[in-house]
Amino acid sequence: MSQLEQLFHVYVAPNLFTPDSKPKLIDFAVTAYIAVVILAIRLVFERAVIPGFRRYLERVKGPGGGKAAFPVLDNLWIAFFSGSLTAYAWWVTVTHNGGCTPWSTTTCFADWPSHPVLLSQRLYMVGAFAYYLYELLGTVLGLGTKLKTDMVAHHLVTMALILIAYEVTLHRMSVMWQALFDISNPILHSAKALHAAGIKSLEPLKWALFNGFAATFLVCRVLAGPYSILWPSFTIATEVLPASYCYTCWGLELFVYVLQLVWFYKIVEIAVKGDKAAGKAE
Repeated sequence: MSQLEQLFHVYVAPNLFTPDSKPKLIDFAVTAYIAVVILAIRLVFERAVIPGFRRYLERVKGPGGGKAAFPVLDNLWIAFFSGSLTAYAWWVTVTHNGGCTPWSTTTCFADWPSHPVLLSQRLYMVGAFAYYLYELLGTVLGLGTKLKTDMVAHHLVTMALILIAYEVTLHRMSVMWQALFDISNPILHSAKALHAAGIKSLEPLKWALFNGFAATFLVCRVLAGPYSILWPSFTIATEVLPASYCYTCWGLELFVYVLQLVWFYKIVEIAVKGDKAAGKAE
């Protein structure tokens, strides 16, 4: 092993990539490095790419047209990262999750705590945590996407659930939940990018994406949430996990689900009132 590899294993990821290592919270030390790297890339993105796109819009759309540059590229940025994480989460769910899927939850807790935990599951959980951490740090530092209060609360609660799941070997449930809930994210931000662009010829595509987002949000979060997440947590989990684990997770899960209901109300409001409600929501 080279000196650089030794430094990586000692200071960056002391346990995560160690052969036959067991999940430990020290694995999340690497998320600080990942978040800082994404912040650095975002800084370059905002200093180099967005101004150029703003000047282009000013030339094409006239004075004032450049103000759409930030929301367009910001939403495309989010769509890219959320889409990548979601695709990876679904790959892990379908191929490396012990049969634990949104439509088959009986194996999510099977053989706990002795069921095998794979590196692919651990990498997804660490990666998702790192991206949430990046967005929180960016909000504090005024760099990148500025999260609203409800999104900050969502990120903090979801990160807490990831840490708990990682510590008590509930990787299957954690990965499946994220895969299910995150399907709608890249669709939403693609629609928001088109909305910010304000190109009339793309209005039908924008509303098609928004309607697709609303449908996936309804199915995957509002309707599937109780069946795939809450029901097994309140039934199967109680037969397997210590009560202290259940009570903590129940509270956090219910908070996240209630947040989905609040957000869906806003989605319906936008669908009914159109662009005026969309502008207010942003």
